Amino acid sequence: MKSLVAIRLSLLISLCAIGLSAQTAHAQASGEVLIIHAQESAGEIDPALREITALQRAPFNSYRSMRILSRPALSLSVGASTSVTLPNGRQLQVTLQGITENGRYELSVSISRPDGPDYLREARIVAAPGDPFFVAGQSHNDGILLIGIRLGSRS
Repeated sequence: MKSLVAIRLSLLISLCAIGLSAQTAHAQASGEVLIIHAQESAGEIDPALREITALQRAPFNSYRSMRILSRPALSLSVGASTSVTLPNGRQLQVTLQGITENGRYELSVSISRPDGPDYLREARIVAAPGDPFFVAGQSHNDGILLIGIRLGSRS
């Protein structure tokens, strides 16, 4: 009798896991890419960036001038990749790997050069909804590009 209960319990757990996997496989997320030109020289900080706490901390707080170059929208589904062309000709690729039990987004991000080896091969990121994470360091017009990715919204 105990083994029959154990088998039923095991079957129930397996079915729940399959259901959760199927739910994650169909998960979607929308958001934006913030493409920012930052410089150490004195200038203005775009008002839309002043509220982003990550940009107020090191290493980003060393830039005294930041302006948004573009804000392309992102629409992702699990396993599918989306590419965004950056101002320096490189390609940003973002793939939604899944959504965790607590609602965080599991992503892989890479930046490739059109004529050479990848700049950023692949970074695995787990991001909270509404909080952007940043990839930085590419030279651009006497400054650098800060690439922010924000999915979902804070609850």
